[in-house]
Amino acid sequence: MARPLKEVLEDPDVYQDLLANPSTFRFKQSVSLVVSGVEWKPHLDFVKSPDGHLTVEGPVANLLNMVAASLNFTYSLVTPEDQAWGRKLPDGNWTGMVGQVFRQEADIALGPFAQSVERRQAVDYTQSFFFDGRTIIAGKGRPEIDPWSFMLPLQPPVWVALLVGLVVAWLSLVVMGHNPKGSSQLTSASHFMRASHLLFQHLRIILRQDVSMNMTRGREMVLMGGWVVVSVVVTCSYSGTLVSLLAVRHVPQPLQTIRDMLDATHITVVLEGVNTIVPVTLTKIKTGELKELNDLKYSGRIKYKNPALFKKEVEPLVQRGDHVQIATTLTINSHIDRGFATTRRCDFYKGRQTFFMTQHCLIGQKGNPIVAALSRRIRSVVEAGLYPYWLDKSLPVYHNCRHSPSKITVREPLALDSFWGMLVVLIAGHLVALLVFCLELNAGSN
Repeated sequence: MARPLKEVLEDPDVYQDLLANPSTFRFKQSVSLVVSGVEWKPHLDFVKSPDGHLTVEGPVANLLNMVAASLNFTYSLVTPEDQAWGRKLPDGNWTGMVGQVFRQEADIALGPFAQSVERRQAVDYTQSFFFDGRTIIAGKGRPEIDPWSFMLPLQPPVWVALLVGLVVAWLSLVVMGHNPKGSSQLTSASHFMRASHLLFQHLRIILRQDVSMNMTRGREMVLMGGWVVVSVVVTCSYSGTLVSLLAVRHVPQPLQTIRDMLDATHITVVLEGVNTIVPVTLTKIKTGELKELNDLKYSGRIKYKNPALFKKEVEPLVQRGDHVQIATTLTINSHIDRGFATTRRCDFYKGRQTFFMTQHCLIGQKGNPIVAALSRRIRSVVEAGLYPYWLDKSLPVYHNCRHSPSKITVREPLALDSFWGMLVVLIAGHLVALLVFCLELNAGSN
């Protein structure tokens, strides 16, 4: 029968051997450890049998089993009542997994744990085996089309160039219409009206309307011919690009950075439990965007939820579009993976900005030499690249959403909401024409 670790380490020979040779040490007889853990997918997944016996699966479980085989120990699992990592209480005690290790109710805890100064004073950390940062997970919007897409085929400089071309053409026609033998003025009223008439002919050409012109001067014909060539090239390019744009639907993904999230006043941020490392650290930051993020709690824009409750409590809020969650990138990948496995859709997207990088470790009792032995073996696992490999295998379908496009093409009839912008321009043009018509009637009656 395996003896408890505390009892085995009371033997001075075993203790000294473990202390002096952490890399090569192995218990001669099987030893039993008490291991504390909390479910954190995809790192760790707890499975409870009908008789209440707990087993663990996932990359951290693989790491634990490999280390246990190397050191020759077995283990039993316990979980804290609050299902938390742990926080320090005013009386100096700790809650969560840290508390169980601190009070020697557990030999080690799986976590994985980010490091902090307060925790280091209570427990010892092993070699880190994974680095991760925090980012944003938000719900994708419904595919939509920009009703002003008819303005998009040409970039603003091209529209400006067309306007400048029209003005230059009009001025050229004014100058060409000048007759130095018949008048000392640069333009006469008839020449001005002729130039204005030809300017409107330019507009008719660019709008693909029929044109009737009576030009006898070769210079005017050359100018008009050049404009026809330019108009054909621009309008053909415009029409082809517009057809493509009308077949494209934009999937909104506006929240990519902390600043985007702060400026979106309708967004509520979901953070890990109030006593986990991220919220606690945010309270200590005095300047910058992370300080602004922490200040959102004073306006009611922060909610605290257990990460394990994402599927039940957080996912509906994020899908609704008025909530986002801040979590480790791996946790977000896990949410996206499970969402795609269930719905075969990529309903969430991950923000572009990564912040608050942390390293993840196991923890053990303060001063216990088994922590160093665990660290040596964890280093071997890290150097072999096994932990990232296990993580990748635990997210089998995440790759389907890794490069999910923000634009998609469709083949469907155009709806009114696809081109109401053009109708606005049409109605506005008719109203302007009606106004000019009324002014003409008024001028004529006077």
